[in-house]
Amino acid sequence: MIYFQETAHFIRLSQHTYARVYRFTSLPDTSLTHKMSQLTITTKNMINRPVHTTLAAWPLAIIRALKAQDIDPAPLFEQVGLSVAQFKDNPDGRVDVRRMTQFWQLVEQATGNAAFGLEVAKYVQPMHFRALGLLMLTADNLEQAIQKLAQYHAMVSNSANIELHYTPEHIQFAIQPIPSVDISPLAIDSFLATLHQLALQLTSNPKLINKVTLQRSGEPYPERWQNGFGCAVEFKQTHNALWFDRQQVAKSDLMGDKKMAAYNESIVQSYVQDLTDKTVSQHVVHYIFSQLEKSEPTVTGAAQHLKLTERSLRRRLEEEGNQFRGLLQDCKVQLAKQYLKDTQLPITDIALRLGFADHSNFTRAFSKLTGQSPSAFRKKHLL
Repeated sequence: MIYFQETAHFIRLSQHTYARVYRFTSLPDTSLTHKMSQLTITTKNMINRPVHTTLAAWPLAIIRALKAQDIDPAPLFEQVGLSVAQFKDNPDGRVDVRRMTQFWQLVEQATGNAAFGLEVAKYVQPMHFRALGLLMLTADNLEQAIQKLAQYHAMVSNSANIELHYTPEHIQFAIQPIPSVDISPLAIDSFLATLHQLALQLTSNPKLINKVTLQRSGEPYPERWQNGFGCAVEFKQTHNALWFDRQQVAKSDLMGDKKMAAYNESIVQSYVQDLTDKTVSQHVVHYIFSQLEKSEPTVTGAAQHLKLTERSLRRRLEEEGNQFRGLLQDCKVQLAKQYLKDTQLPITDIALRLGFADHSNFTRAFSKLTGQSPSAFRKKHLL
């Protein structure tokens, strides 16, 4: 299954101007709700891990930026279930984007600075992106380095899509968050500022970027972004993007070490494949959780979500030792466990919420998979 797709097409910008658009996308796995995200699905061939994650380089950079302002990051991390030690002990690790979004909100409150993402970027270096940073450093030119970052952006974070828009005057590097994923504006600021900073380090050319566009508001101090990026910044726009000057980019030759670039690209490809390689069963489970409580998930809906025929989907699930009906039942029971443990909802309400016809149908299904009735399960976990 293809998890990264590169497409090129032309869009009309005005009567005489067309732009060539390259789109590098991660398949938009629908994120789970807060309750659903905590579930452990134990079906065959499945790996339990957050869908959308980012490199530990970001929290490590935030730690340094906060300490530079005499702010202790430890209490902020603790509020979202993280710790400073876990990142220092495992700098190559990854962190759930949902927790990072919560953490960024606390950082903004602690600093009183909505533009603090620009400060964090000062503490991020190419080597923090591991092999991807090295791949960019060994590219032939800046345009190629930008293309590699767009192509393998999931290594940094798989919570957004990257688009490269080409016009006669500009290369627009645009970040589009996946609709179902909540990303802090500070995180987007930090990523764009990091790329801007990296481009300056590689080329020593302050004229590379003509402007920056952001979806966020710059109120009440827009000059913080303008000073941080060193160019015009437009707020409340349709894209979060850096607008590179094509003529300036064309002058930016880099190291051009093809042997080292090929070596690092192979490492990056392996990393991204491992990060994104999920079974069809996993994708079906994520689809089911995204639909539960809205409507009854169906095999037809799952097939459409995965861009497969129903016949192909059933066959792929069978090859993995699963069936849609079984996965659906498993997901319902796992979510039911969460409700039984964490809420006081009546069992009948839980049954109806999860699409069971009545209390007795729910009880039979739950008992079959867990070996105990819903009421017995709740009583056991309330002790």
